[in-house]
Amino acid sequence: METDKTILIVDDSPAFAAAVVGMLDGTLQAYVAHSALEAIQLAEKNRPRVVFLDIVLPDGEGYDVCSSLKKTFLHQPIQIILMSATYDAQRVEKILQAGADDFIKKPFERLEFQLRLKAAFIRLRSQMKLMEEREFYRQAVRQEENLTIKLLDRQLGLKETLADLESTKVGLERENTSLAAAARFDVLTGLLNRHSLNARLELEMRRAEEEGLQLCGLMIDIDKFKSVNDSFGHLVGDDVLRAVGDALRACLRKQDFAGRFGGEEFFVILPGSGVDSAIAIAERIKITIAGADVDVAGAKVSVTASVGVAPFVHGDTLTDWVGRADKAMYRAKQLGRNRVEL
Repeated sequence: METDKTILIVDDSPAFAAAVVGMLDGTLQAYVAHSALEAIQLAEKNRPRVVFLDIVLPDGEGYDVCSSLKKTFLHQPIQIILMSATYDAQRVEKILQAGADDFIKKPFERLEFQLRLKAAFIRLRSQMKLMEEREFYRQAVRQEENLTIKLLDRQLGLKETLADLESTKVGLERENTSLAAAARFDVLTGLLNRHSLNARLELEMRRAEEEGLQLCGLMIDIDKFKSVNDSFGHLVGDDVLRAVGDALRACLRKQDFAGRFGGEEFFVILPGSGVDSAIAIAERIKITIAGADVDVAGAKVSVTASVGVAPFVHGDTLTDWVGRADKAMYRAKQLGRNRVEL
């Protein structure tokens, strides 16, 4: 997998920025900015893959520039390494909040810089691979839904044709019952499939709007699921998905709904839940999944999950609400996986 070798250096000192550029090899295309505004403009124009960003800038703070770039590049992986001459606990917290991928203390030697740069490109390739895998699974789910719809249309047409044959009608009604269940539930996990999940999301959103009810959602993604398939095979991967489905059912209340969003992603609807309650349920789900082992020839295979929590806000579209939960889940991935993020 190839990545664009573009890098942006942001520092208010032209001499320091030039020194950093001098540490690069000839395979990289470098851009230099000396202010927050110039950094954002250059990034939007040239779409760099890696950014070395000073925290102290003449027209703002690197933290704010970092947060802005992460939003701009939401669907295009980017690695941001913050730079500063000082490093303390308060700065560490702000670095994490800004969504930075790494930190390097100024001044630094050529070797340290090149090691940080190499690590950034390694993480970048992993991000791109993860996004490609997620898109592959989304496409597979869409194909499965289209096939289910075609099968349902065919069955309904057959029922109309044979309606006058009483003996056949009984068998057709049984088939219709089974097909209706297959059209509603994911055959692997037993949870709602994507089509039914979307319908339930729309219904609960309308109820929350009309009745002024609280509503929260959880986006759940199994960590490093591809490595399970690669190491143990897809049948074990299917067992892991079933175990996650069982874990979700064990953690939810009677009024809650869980569905398979696609691939190794799940979405949970929590009607009547505020943020605190949703976070508590998310933590319980995270712990339960981590404890749900799958037996493989006497060995135990365990996985963890990253969970994003998002409250429904009145006026939200389905894309708005689910998108916020997805961003929170992706942030949980970036911050180390096996965690819950709001």
